[in-house]
Amino acid sequence: MQNKTHVVAITAAAVSLSVLLAMAQEPGRDGRGGGGRGGAGLGNKSPDLPANLFTSSSTLARTTLRHEWVDIPLGNVKLHTWIEYPLGEDKAAVVIVMHYDAGLDDLQRAVADQLALEGFIAIEPDLLSGMGPKGGNYDSFPFPDDAIRANAKLTASEVLRRYRAARDYGLKLPRANGKSASLGEGVGGANSFRFASEVPELNAAVVFYGMPPNEVAMARIKAPVLGLYGEDDPKVNATIEPTAAAMKRLGKSYESHIYPHATHAFMSYMVEGENGSAVAQAWPTAIAFLKQNTK
Repeated sequence: MQNKTHVVAITAAAVSLSVLLAMAQEPGRDGRGGGGRGGAGLGNKSPDLPANLFTSSSTLARTTLRHEWVDIPLGNVKLHTWIEYPLGEDKAAVVIVMHYDAGLDDLQRAVADQLALEGFIAIEPDLLSGMGPKGGNYDSFPFPDDAIRANAKLTASEVLRRYRAARDYGLKLPRANGKSASLGEGVGGANSFRFASEVPELNAAVVFYGMPPNEVAMARIKAPVLGLYGEDDPKVNATIEPTAAAMKRLGKSYESHIYPHATHAFMSYMVEGENGSAVAQAWPTAIAFLKQNTK
């Protein structure tokens, strides 16, 4: 009986996934408009917001923006890095996109695509460069859990070293205007906050539901920091008021927004609760903040 129940559960899950994928491919759900809460329904790509789980791959496949993979030399590692450029030839600020613990997948690269659409040079290094099977990168891991476990093995100093190398590379690009910022989600958000404490030349840091560094690190921050959080995220939200108090006491700039009924990882799971509405509010806030501080 247990085996039969297990098979039924797996079958039901498979059917549910197939239904969701079918919805993502329905006419009118090709990423070119439509409804959905906050413009972020299943398979619905708002032109002004990052792609969701269902539209990230097609968004990347259809982008008309210039993009490339580069391997940045870093000791005995080649830092595999995704770079996407805004339209035109005008100079632009560099935004270092810091991926979440699952790695540099299509969903995270779609964030870079949206940043480039907004006028930034988006640079997104693969933290797992050289750490995969046979010295491979993120895409060499057979399962997402393997990538998550490998990401957890990176020390804070190594993460900083890799992101700093990506920033240094980006600022030397012909179109770079000399200004730089960081943006990340979850673990990437925590890295963005920490990066601001370690790179005083940074002009802005955007933190999507990431944990803050300690107060000693906060004291080194010179860039303004923007924190964007979901209301239904107790562990992270418990840090917001203490962070605001510490940053104020230290004379630092810290702005936070908490979106009602949104969860942790609302940028990834846009169809849960009020996550779509949160993205529709948080993303323009992040873009305005970046533009204001990287002119």
